[in-house]
Amino acid sequence: MKAPTLDELVLLPEPLALQRHFDGKNFRAFRYLLILVTFLCISGIATSAERRDPYGLTIYIADIVLCAVLFALRHRDVFVRNFRQILLVYLFVQIIVLKYATAPLGQGDFGPFIAVAFLLLIFRLRLSEHLMLFASFWAAAVFPLSWLGVQQRAVPADEGGVIGVSVVSLVCLAAAAGFTQLDRRRFLAVWRKESLRHRERLRMREEIEYARKIQLSMLPQGGPEVDWLDLAAASLPATEVGGDYYEYFQPTDSQMIVVIGDVAGHGLASGLLLSGVRSCLYLLEGDLASPVTVMERLNHMVRRTTDKRTYVTLLCAVLDRTESVLTVVSAGHPPVLHYDPRSGSFDEIGNGAPPLGTFLEAEYQTVRLPLAAGDLLLFYTDGLVEARNARGQEYGDARLQRAVARAAGSRTAREVRDAILGDLSNFKGDQEQADDMTVVVVRLR
Repeated sequence: MKAPTLDELVLLPEPLALQRHFDGKNFRAFRYLLILVTFLCISGIATSAERRDPYGLTIYIADIVLCAVLFALRHRDVFVRNFRQILLVYLFVQIIVLKYATAPLGQGDFGPFIAVAFLLLIFRLRLSEHLMLFASFWAAAVFPLSWLGVQQRAVPADEGGVIGVSVVSLVCLAAAAGFTQLDRRRFLAVWRKESLRHRERLRMREEIEYARKIQLSMLPQGGPEVDWLDLAAASLPATEVGGDYYEYFQPTDSQMIVVIGDVAGHGLASGLLLSGVRSCLYLLEGDLASPVTVMERLNHMVRRTTDKRTYVTLLCAVLDRTESVLTVVSAGHPPVLHYDPRSGSFDEIGNGAPPLGTFLEAEYQTVRLPLAAGDLLLFYTDGLVEARNARGQEYGDARLQRAVARAAGSRTAREVRDAILGDLSNFKGDQEQADDMTVVVVRLR
């Protein structure tokens, strides 16, 4: 049986938490009591053997066996669930054994009982249990063992001794009840305070989980069905609410617009800013074919609605089937990685102006690249290439390009995406993810 921690107790109802708290304290004292009783029983066995007392041998041996059994069962569920009842029965048994052990001293010797009365103060029980325990203790101290057929020395119990042990029993009963009540108030004061904090943490966790579900619902549930493009994406937040974003827009049948962004940091603050950027993009959807204008207006919005420490990297790419060209405008975002399967070469498209909201002079530039069937485009956030393994090494652009080149022969964008994420997972191992990661793969058919 292990004493529960406060973090475990706050998960329980108040009465059960109080009981488990007292059980934990009682069990610590109970273990030492088992050891003490075992040594006393060994001494009793030696004395009974010397006096050739078969009853004493039987009682002390049985008591040692009881102690051994209880010690062996201390971690079993049945012991933990019924510990309070087991403790009370054990204490009643030890009071009877104490009465038998003091029988040779005579009925008037109350010294051992007075010592045990103070020993019982260490246990924290209900008031009714304290009453039963001390009543049994007082009865064992005052009344003879003749009803058990045990003979005591003919030393009469003087009236003063009976009064003395009665007073000690009452005082110890009152003290035990008082100490228990004091401990109860102290524990409940701490437990209620921590329980309030726990409920608040639980409420915040539920709100964060709700925010996470909302954010995940804002991301595309799958790539749009177009006959000239194959698309696949994945976003892996580092915390419950991430700061990465991607979206597809299709203004005409011959155009596809891919937007990918990354808010500085991650968590609720990043998620809130991300929601604002996403809303603005939908409002400006009709202008996305001219991404420079959209970037300028978004930059103005982010500046006005955030402080100087918050910024957003954003990249807008327009794929035009009619002209077979890619148009990219970037605001501090990692460039688009273009892979030409015919030559096996890579191009980085879209190094551009500072991120949105940095209060720096921003001149957004348009970069154009001719496309052909079979070309592969990779959009990603910096969390992908900045991921580290246990030795502190970064995944890096070179490793990413090697992973793309190995997977470029795959038939679908989904297979390329899975190959990249698999390579990243093998590189990173069990190292904790430090930043949000998003990757969008586009293959031209």
